[in-house]
Parts: sequence; structure tokens; C-alpha cells
Amino acid sequence: MSRLVSILLLIYSYFLIRTHLPKLPARIPTHFNSAGVADGWGSPGSLWLILGAQALTCAIFLVVPLLGQRYPDTVHLGLRRLSDFPAPERAGILTMVNQMAGYLNVVLNLFFVFMLREIIRAAEQPARHLQVFWPVVLAMGGTAAILWYYLAKFRKLGKGEGGTSTRVTP
Repeated sequence: MSRLVSILLLIYSYFLIRTHLPKLPARIPTHFNSAGVADGWGSPGSLWLILGAQALTCAIFLVVPLLGQRYPDTVHLGLRRLSDFPAPERAGILTMVNQMAGYLNVVLNLFFVFMLREIIRAAEQPARHLQVFWPVVLAMGGTAAILWYYLAKFRKLGKGEGGTSTRVTP
């Protein structure tokens, strides 16, 4: 479900840019200081760079679980690699990695959507300040909460508290 939400947010960003691009002035705000006042300017085409960053982020979070299936050495879970877990337990762990990547993907896609909307609004209403507090709280707080939750779950699994033993015998 989180993959679908992430892809829909990416599509929404695309249509947001497509519908507003013709109406934007030749020079739009592209950077804001901590007070939300524009201090950098660029062309409306720079919105495509933001969409590109959003698409790249989305792709990375969609690929990480697939990498875990194919190359378990590439996925690190705290202090251990996925390959350190016995093969029968990897499926459950990969499910958790997939969930974690999906939630992180949604949080960061929401951040990009919010920033695009705010930049477009600031371009249409030049005196308007960007609201910087809430997107930062969303991105940093949401990411930290998701990582903390799943890393705690992975740590429990590493200690053998996940229901089955995770000791790897040489």
C-alpha cells in the first residue's frame, strides 16, 4: 500500500508542476532562509529538478527491499547484515525492511509534495513566506521515528527475542 501511495504522490507532483508551470513568472523563488523568506531565484524549470530528486528517492526506497532479496550482504540492519540471519528468518526480516522502506518513502514524498506546493504558492504570491517548520518536522521527525521503531525491531531479532533463534553457527 505504501508503494502505491508513494507512486501516487510522485504522479501528483508531476501534475502539480505541469498545471502550474505555464502560469508561473519567469523567475521563481528556489531557496528560502530559515525564516521562510526567499533568498535564491531561478527559472520555473527548476521545479523539474525537485521532481527528479523525488523520483530518485522514490526509486531508491523501492529498490532496497529488492536488493535485500537478491544480495542480502548489501542490506545492513543496525550492526548486522541481512546475510547474517539464517535463511528461514530472512523472509520475515525482508517484510519488515519492505515496510520500513515504504513508510520512509511516503514520508519523504510528502515532504517533496509540500515543498513543491509551497514554492509554487510563493511564486504566485511573491510576498508570501514559505512555512519551513512543518515540512522539516515531517521529514526529520517522521524519518527518525520510523528508523527508531524498525531498528529496535531489528535489534530484538539480532538478540534472539524475535521468537526464533538468530544465532549463526560457523
